[in-house]
Amino acid sequence: MSNGKSPYADVVVFLAVLIAGVVLVAVAHVPVGAIAEFAVGLSALYMAYRQKDDSGS
Repeated sequence: MSNGKSPYADVVVFLAVLIAGVVLVAVAHVPVGAIAEFAVGLSALYMAYRQKDDSGS
């Protein structure tokens, strides 16, 4: 990759969101529906970041 980013960045982000969801459900007893909304919001932010990053190259 010419932009210096790791090819595993998407996997790391996916696992971070997955682990955060599991921790919130298991430890904080957050409803699963709220976790789904959290994941959708984070994915929208990540896609906006990726589009901004891709347009700069």
